[in-house]
Amino acid sequence: MAAEGGDGGGDEEAGETVADGGQSGPAGVPSSSGQAAGFRQRLTRAQSQRRLVNKPQDFQIRVRVIEARQLSGNNIKPVVKVHVCGQTHRTRIKKGNNPFFDEMMFYNVHMLPSDLFEQNISFRVYNSYSLRADSLMGEFLLDVGYVYDEPGHCVMRKWLLLNDPDDCSSGAKGYIKVSIFVVGTGDEPPVEKRDSNDDQDDIESNLLLPAGVTLRWATLLLKVFRAEDIPQMDDAFVQTLKGIFGGEENKKNLVDPFLEARFAGKKLCTQIIEKNANPEWNQVLNLQVKFPSMCERIKLTVFDWDRLTGNDAVGTTYLNLTQIASSGGEVEADSGESEVGFLPVFGPCYVNLYGSPREFTGLPDPYEALNFGEGEGVAYRGRVLVELSTKLEGKADKTVDGIHSDDILVVQKYQRRRKYCLCAVFHSATMIQEPGEPIQFEVSIGNYGNKLDTTCKPLASTTQYSCAVFDGNHYYYLPWVNTKPVVVLTSFWEDISHRLDSVNIILYITQHLQSNLDAFKIAILAKVSDNQLAEVWMKLLNQLIEDLDRFPTPELEGRSNLTTLDIQIKKLRDSALSSILNAARRMREEAREIADTLPEIEAWLDKLNQLAKEPQNSMPDVIIWMLRGQKRVAYSRIPAHQILYSTYSTEACGQHCGKTQTIFLKYPMDKTKGSKVPVQVRVNMWLGLSTHEKKFNGFSEGTFSVFAELYENQAQVFGNWGTTGLVGRYKFSDVTGKLKLKKEYFLPPRGWEWESDWFIDPEKALLTEADAGHTEFMDEVFQNETRFPGGEWKPASEPYTDVNGEKSRNPTEFDCPPGWTWEDSWTVDINRAVDDQGWEYGVTIPPDDKPRSWVPAEKMYHVHRRRRLVRPRKRAARPAGAAVEKRDHGDPEGWEFSSLIGWKFHRIERSSDTFRRRRWRRKMAPEDRLGACAIFQLEGALGIDTEDKEKGSKADATKMFGANTPTVSCSFDKSYMYHLRVYLYQARNLSSMDKDSFSDPYAHVSFLYVSKTTEKLKATLNPTWDQTLIFNDVEIYGDPKNMVHSPPEVVLEFYDSDQVVGSESCTLNGLKRTHTWSE
Repeated sequence: MAAEGGDGGGDEEAGETVADGGQSGPAGVPSSSGQAAGFRQRLTRAQSQRRLVNKPQDFQIRVRVIEARQLSGNNIKPVVKVHVCGQTHRTRIKKGNNPFFDEMMFYNVHMLPSDLFEQNISFRVYNSYSLRADSLMGEFLLDVGYVYDEPGHCVMRKWLLLNDPDDCSSGAKGYIKVSIFVVGTGDEPPVEKRDSNDDQDDIESNLLLPAGVTLRWATLLLKVFRAEDIPQMDDAFVQTLKGIFGGEENKKNLVDPFLEARFAGKKLCTQIIEKNANPEWNQVLNLQVKFPSMCERIKLTVFDWDRLTGNDAVGTTYLNLTQIASSGGEVEADSGESEVGFLPVFGPCYVNLYGSPREFTGLPDPYEALNFGEGEGVAYRGRVLVELSTKLEGKADKTVDGIHSDDILVVQKYQRRRKYCLCAVFHSATMIQEPGEPIQFEVSIGNYGNKLDTTCKPLASTTQYSCAVFDGNHYYYLPWVNTKPVVVLTSFWEDISHRLDSVNIILYITQHLQSNLDAFKIAILAKVSDNQLAEVWMKLLNQLIEDLDRFPTPELEGRSNLTTLDIQIKKLRDSALSSILNAARRMREEAREIADTLPEIEAWLDKLNQLAKEPQNSMPDVIIWMLRGQKRVAYSRIPAHQILYSTYSTEACGQHCGKTQTIFLKYPMDKTKGSKVPVQVRVNMWLGLSTHEKKFNGFSEGTFSVFAELYENQAQVFGNWGTTGLVGRYKFSDVTGKLKLKKEYFLPPRGWEWESDWFIDPEKALLTEADAGHTEFMDEVFQNETRFPGGEWKPASEPYTDVNGEKSRNPTEFDCPPGWTWEDSWTVDINRAVDDQGWEYGVTIPPDDKPRSWVPAEKMYHVHRRRRLVRPRKRAARPAGAAVEKRDHGDPEGWEFSSLIGWKFHRIERSSDTFRRRRWRRKMAPEDRLGACAIFQLEGALGIDTEDKEKGSKADATKMFGANTPTVSCSFDKSYMYHLRVYLYQARNLSSMDKDSFSDPYAHVSFLYVSKTTEKLKATLNPTWDQTLIFNDVEIYGDPKNMVHSPPEVVLEFYDSDQVVGSESCTLNGLKRTHTWSE
């Protein structure tokens, strides 16, 4: 078969390979200009070939196979074979439907040019997984003469459409991207540009079609109605400049949004709407494309227009064509019915934008790339209401047009909002590596709950600040003990339960299949007996058949805001689930060799995972942020459907709805790919419609209580405590000290009343002992020295501090607490990023009194250094029946003391203290509701000092905004003691981290607030520790029955111990977690 568009070495009858872009009419009919171009091409070919002497010569044909896309089939391992002039080369075998090869092949030939130009270059893609005759997935042929006649004798980065050689009308079987060069003696091959941007490639003009295959013109009609919650993008100062240059100044909505749609190299934009965070465009963008297209997604980016500088991206999202269209044509084996496909269709539905954090600063945004869709967005940045439909044949008159007013009215019903309630109870925060300032967590969904955003009502969406406590071995944790912080927020979204119920039911079936499939694979690897294997296999099939039988997806009749895509996806899902059900029944009856059924079961699992994707998910993800002081440090995104409550059935509830789950937070744009865990949290979340809020009572554990709180502050002047020395602070303030409060101005939110009077309640986190529950503990103290740049090191004004820089005792003054014995003397810790004497160096930048970051190598400009001294101690065995000695619980009046006005407070007064504070609280109770669900009525801040409010500026108002929400906590009156044993035998094939190509490996094992370390082995990549780590008396609050279903995770991390460089994370990417339980 010749390729359409060039003639096979002068033969006029052969087809022709045209670069498909603008040279065909509406339905693939060659236009008159296309025929003229073909004639000119044949003319130039004849002329160029005359220039070559027709005698045998040397040629080199170079073929670079770059990538393939949209190859058909499930669970495939494609390989590309390229055949030229009797020689065949093949690529490496890859996995998946969109493999990346990037391999160059060379073919040297010595023959007549006229013979060479008639030879075909054959590209064939095979599925190497299949050994059968039908493993050929698709083919493309073109002749060498066509390539030689292109400029530079090459075809550069072109896409080839693969089809079935036996059936040209069967359509595309996938696409392959190649570069081909024909180099004669003395020719200089052109340089290939490798770094091309896929989004900007004009794919359609770079597509070569086989003979007999035509693509149809289609128009994608993208209706863009409106957007909401677009964050501020312009500085007020820049806005003033815009005013000078002809714009208007308006500080309220500092953003000028427009939307850009990109598809297959084509780009269209809506109009710009100035100074509007909730713009209404009401425009339709007509994207002209060839169908079927090899481009998989439409890229939608909202930009902020700038007159003076370049436009800034606000956020990016994608409409994935594979999820909103179906090619159909899959024929059922038993019924012979063909699945009916549908063209791309979507909405009307909101799509959410994610990107960098919303807070506006005039400084360059380090996470700007996230707004262009590169990497996982860390914050919600607004949403856009769009609708997509497809029209075959004919071209639209205008590329951008207005939407008819009738369509705008129709879309109103899709915007009806319902009230949702979200509650999250934080059970633990452990594995914190860098404690620093006090830590709090913020939970948000959309804009609701974002404490630094002023567009929504203030909500109790943040936990109270807590100072981290050292766990005695390696990590820090937050000592919440039996009082767990709770966050509560209400938000308003469209009710899309008919979509999310289906997703959760399919995921429920998928999870059962996944766990049974894992057991089946382990049984095959363990080479168990045939009877045992048959038992595991039968359990898998019976469970799958039962699940598919019992849990159909919900019916759509009578549901509001249904779209065309909802109905099409329902049909698609139902037919796919019934085909899996029939195939499973057939397999149970007919299968002969059990192990051979594994690939088919894996294909079912892939199919179920695909069916569980919901393109029209307008509910934003829930985002948890860890804040250190006022700075965002680490985040985690949880899809809302995972914690959503459903009244349809228990299977339609999210897998983590009302259950405690373990979440490992991530750093934004983490370059180490998660090799360091910023914090591990255990959190119980519940999300549901406010009409179902009473159902929350059935999920909640513990006793919920709500308090208003403020702090009384005093300073010491000439030995007397009072308010006279409070410079820049208030007599009564919030926990940060920045917000002036008065007891008289506090008002409970609507629906709540005071239950008691104000009382003093010291901060519990300061009263817990760090070594509680430990049998071994490591005391630590930091030795500090300072100098002028280039001078001699001398002891600092505070020679000994804790890790946070707070004054500590001299190591010689540490007494061994009663009931403990010292294990060793004080030693310098060199297993960190320090020099050989344990020092780390830093620069102090005023107004700070200590460096913010530390490095292990000394430089002339360093003015501060510190090193960590540690001393282990062990709890002595207590005689049976001996009373537990109570420690001193600090000041009887509830004061906390500090040497400076700041964060670091301690319980017992020291001679250097100049500042003290104590916490006052007042309990609130709901007026009319019973049970835990009453907390969902907490909306709005408590009272703020009204004098300041009257004379306060706008800036002060935003500072006060939401700063004083009520604090919610959940207290447990009973805890359970658990015991864990971790036996570490050996590891194999660890990565080498040292110059001698070995490592000195050791393992950290973390379990909740306790961590232990194995011994360090020298120079090996296959260490054998043969060691049991015993975690005695681990105290956990909550019902053991619930704990069995979602136990905390045991985390193993492997490090290389290095005398100079400190500890390096070795194979942390595969965080190995195991569940081992005994009460």
